Amino acid sequence: MLVRPAVLRTANAAGIVAPYPGFTGTVKQALRPFPQYTYIDTFAGQGDHSGHSSYHAAIVRLEKRYSGGLTLQTSYVFSKLITDADSYWGNATTNTANGCCVAADQYNRRLEKSIGQFDVTHNFKAGFVYELPFGKGRAHLTHGAAAAILGNWGFNGFLGYSGGQPVGITSTYLLPLYGNANGRSTPYITSYDGWQPNWGGKFDPTINNFFVSYCANTPGCTGPFPNQGLATSLNGFSNASRYSPKVRTFPNLNENLSVAKAFPLRESLRVEFRAEAFNVFNRHRFGTGSVSLQDQNFGHLTSSADQLNTPRQLQLALKVYF
Repeated sequence: MLVRPAVLRTANAAGIVAPYPGFTGTVKQALRPFPQYTYIDTFAGQGDHSGHSSYHAAIVRLEKRYSGGLTLQTSYVFSKLITDADSYWGNATTNTANGCCVAADQYNRRLEKSIGQFDVTHNFKAGFVYELPFGKGRAHLTHGAAAAILGNWGFNGFLGYSGGQPVGITSTYLLPLYGNANGRSTPYITSYDGWQPNWGGKFDPTINNFFVSYCANTPGCTGPFPNQGLATSLNGFSNASRYSPKVRTFPNLNENLSVAKAFPLRESLRVEFRAEAFNVFNRHRFGTGSVSLQDQNFGHLTSSADQLNTPRQLQLALKVYF
């Protein structure tokens, strides 16, 4: 497509010149990193390796085996992940949440640097296996009725407690440079503080909003995401990082337990009954709802997809070892 003379004069007045002699493309094409090419594919087969990440962690691990049949293993990780690409840079024709695919400014990739999407500051895990010292082949009650009732029981568990992952907000306003689909939308924000309430009590998704206030499509809203700030997204790259360093999803708390009993029949044959419970306390871990500023449901949980964990599950199993 040839550039019309009026458009060319306007571009030249703005300091935009032809990138090389004989260039006949559009102004948008002239502003691309490699204007001589209409399309550059560096991501086919997830082959783009232009991102950069830094991960630092302190790890404490403890394991103890007791002679009475109890084994404990715990670990705690304190970490931080900073990156400019949580995934490969991806499909340039798809604009996904928080821009995994195209940089806001291809000439300044440092703008993409932020806390990583998968950053979890605190992560504690504990597992235990306890074989009761009763029954055939154990230290106590090796025979008789008591051995049959109390013997060969085992208890196992896994406990996991970790902080939430960082949250990023998006905007539907895109620079004309990106066309209709390309490019990461970068909203304008006034602060990273005060985005979300202190949820010390119970979060009710039918009443509560994940964010402090809902400012999208609200004239005169003066909360942490003022409408007047969004206008900046039309004429510049704005200032929001891909993920907020101070706003995170709810923590992940989970307990899985199992109870098992073995029935020795012969030396090489035994039957094991097992009852297992996942998410024993039926904890609910809610998401954020929509993170797009122009969405009328911004921060409001509207579907089952906004529950990040699985409700309590129980299962029974019978195994034969031979």
